[in-house]
Amino acid sequence: MEASFDETQERIFLQCRGAVNSEEFREGHLQALRFAKAHNLKQWLLDYRSIGELSEEEESWVQVQLFPQIMMSLGSDNYVAIVVAENCYQRMLNEAGSYGLQSYNSFVIFSTFCDIEEAKAWLKNHSVHH
Repeated sequence: MEASFDETQERIFLQCRGAVNSEEFREGHLQALRFAKAHNLKQWLLDYRSIGELSEEEESWVQVQLFPQIMMSLGSDNYVAIVVAENCYQRMLNEAGSYGLQSYNSFVIFSTFCDIEEAKAWLKNHSVHH
């Protein structure tokens, strides 16, 4: 799992490479959160394409643990673009519908993509500096 922090873009870029276990998955995100807090970064690009499917446990950890911690640490208006493999995206779309792939509370606004360029463009549209 690789977290890089693109300070020119003012966003966190977290890329999972290959299989990661739950512990690595969580630690990578928490490390990114500490960095975001230290640098007051409000944009996240999470690239899960190489994982294939997130386990239910990981998916719920992101929702139940990570997002609330982002809210508590960073306040409102955090934008999280999640990029998943295309087959995973289709499955999520079928299960949750397009509204299930995005959220609109004012603290963590996330949207799910299967194309990393689309994800970057979406973040750019929500950037304070655009």
